[in-house]
Amino acid sequence: MVMTFWWVTLLLLLAGIAVWAITFWNRRAMRRSPVLVANSSFLEQLPSFVRAQRTARIVRVLQVGLAVLGVLGASVLSGRVATERIETPDFASRDIVLCLDVSGSMYEYDTEILQTFAAMVDSFDGERVALSIFNSTSRTVFPLTNDYDLIRRELTEGAEAIDFDETGYRLGTRDYPEEKVRQYVDFVEGTRGIDDQASIVPDGLASCGLLFDQAAQDRSRSIIFATDNEVNGEPIFTLQEAVDGVAARDIDLYTFYPGAFECTDVCFEELKTVTETVDGGLYQSSDPNAIPSIIEQIQRSQAELMGAEPTVIRNDHPMLGFVLALLALVAVLVLGWRNR
Repeated sequence: MVMTFWWVTLLLLLAGIAVWAITFWNRRAMRRSPVLVANSSFLEQLPSFVRAQRTARIVRVLQVGLAVLGVLGASVLSGRVATERIETPDFASRDIVLCLDVSGSMYEYDTEILQTFAAMVDSFDGERVALSIFNSTSRTVFPLTNDYDLIRRELTEGAEAIDFDETGYRLGTRDYPEEKVRQYVDFVEGTRGIDDQASIVPDGLASCGLLFDQAAQDRSRSIIFATDNEVNGEPIFTLQEAVDGVAARDIDLYTFYPGAFECTDVCFEELKTVTETVDGGLYQSSDPNAIPSIIEQIQRSQAELMGAEPTVIRNDHPMLGFVLALLALVAVLVLGWRNR
């Protein structure tokens, strides 16, 4: 509740009226001519007279105490007790696409990335998130949305589905329940559309760049791109062309590279080079906990890019002081009338 100073003015006015009324009544009583009554000294011995005097003293003490409470209430009002919080309104204008390579060599990292991202959903405030996965072809698991229940559910189910040792299953060294196999197959369905090809990284990134809608709106757009860059096939785009296409749409690129089994140096250097050409961020780590730092970087850099200055929101809380002052004022008036 926002405090406005007219309440203070009203309280002071009422307090002035109360003081004037009490003073006026007291003066009227003092102006009356005293009435002399003979043989009235015995009155001071009467229990009813003693009680009346005691009551009058108590009323005067209560009047003083209530006046003090009224002053304290008015002081609280004039001091404007308030709470403050900091808001950055442009946080609601962020779009983030998770773009994951789901080839066999990435399963372990994809699982932990999805789990980590799902745990971070509660910290979002208006951001829209999408998930796209690719191998030889791409599949959109869910488009950009701020339905956080759906996002959390899909990320959690995806992490469970892909937590699967494909090598062990393919070579027959591990037995998996049929339900587990079906869950995995359903999740990667649509990512193996080209026979004898896998991990077509440039085409996967290009597909992720197409998920951003609302092109006419002033929104920050980011792709978190997780891949080992081990391409096995013939992509339509080169990696540089895919990255340039993303940059042309004003999409920031954050590349997560966990390492590769075969072309370690070549794969990393290519990713590093193309990411840096568009001023993107490259995270070379086998620890998926790098994802929180990527999100933090997205929020910090995009807030600066969008001109989002933290705003201090102040909420006044005048109710306690107002109620205290009002009750004290009413009580003083009642006691003044009683003691006139």
